[in-house]
Order: sequence, then C-alpha cells, then structure tokens
Amino acid sequence: MSSPTATVFIQAAHTAQAAIPAASPASTSPPIVELARVAGHAVSLSLSYLSRGLSVLARSLLVPLPLLYTPLLYLLGPVIAFAQVLLDIFVFAPYAIVAFVARNVYPIYVFVGAALICAALVGYLARMISVGLTYAIFAPRSPPPAFKHQETAREMPYLRDATPKTRMRKRVSIKEER
Repeated sequence: MSSPTATVFIQAAHTAQAAIPAASPASTSPPIVELARVAGHAVSLSLSYLSRGLSVLARSLLVPLPLLYTPLLYLLGPVIAFAQVLLDIFVFAPYAIVAFVARNVYPIYVFVGAALICAALVGYLARMISVGLTYAIFAPRSPPPAFKHQETAREMPYLRDATPKTRMRKRVSIKEER
C-alpha cells in the first residue's frame, strides 16, 4: 500500500517532468535560435517593466502641475493681456491689411503684368519687322576701309637702338615783374 504522501510526491515528479521542455527529435532549429528567442523575450519583458516604471514616475511628477496653473495664470494675466494687445497691433493687424490689399490688388496686378508682356512682344515684333523692311528696301552698306595708322620710327621705340633716350632740358626764363 502506498501512503498519501508518496502519491503526492510521485504525481509532483510526473508534473515536473512534463513542465520541463525536452528537445524533440523533430526540432531542426539550432540552439542559437532558441537562445535568441529567449533573449528577445527577456529584452521585451525588461523594456515593458522599464516603460511602466518611467510612466508612473512621469505621472507622479506631472500631477502637481495643474495645481500651479491657476495661480501662475492669475499672476501672469496682465503680461498675457499686454502681449495679446501688442500681437494684435504689430502682427495681426498689419498682416490683415496686407492680405486684404493683396487680395484686392491681385486682379490689377495680373492685368498689368499680362499687358506688359503683350506690349513687350508686340514691340519686339515691330522692331524685327522694321529691321527686315530696312534691309529689304536699303541694301546694307559695306563697311568703310579700316585706316591703319603707320607708326614712325620715333613712335616705335623697339625699332631704335637700345640706348636710352636722354631728356632734353627745357629752358625756362624767369622774368621779374616791375
């Protein structure tokens, strides 16, 4: 006969053997793959615990901030109102004026731009027609012969001998006034 304690130990031994995974003979993956899989699960688990811890820490630090909003906004109320007035005067109003003018002047701008482009094309076409008619009516003249200046030996110092030119002294007379 077996005692109840022995039965529990035998059953525990059977369940312990069933809980330990044994390498099946049909498994074809190398052990490094199993190791990588276990390491990936460990990293994932540690990152989840770390992120939960950081989120709890951040929440505990940020909870008192809404309590500070009301007194801080009450103290900064005049500064905020003054900044809004300055923004209205120096940013929003000029922008609204410029946007209004640009929106209303845009059709005139487009019309004047198109007119200038058309005028430039018509002017260029008229110039080309007048140049063509001028060449058709009046034959182009041949250019006048080029006049070549003949340099004398006095003007070409390289044709003279290599002696340097001496300067002649100018005669100056000083007359006294009476």
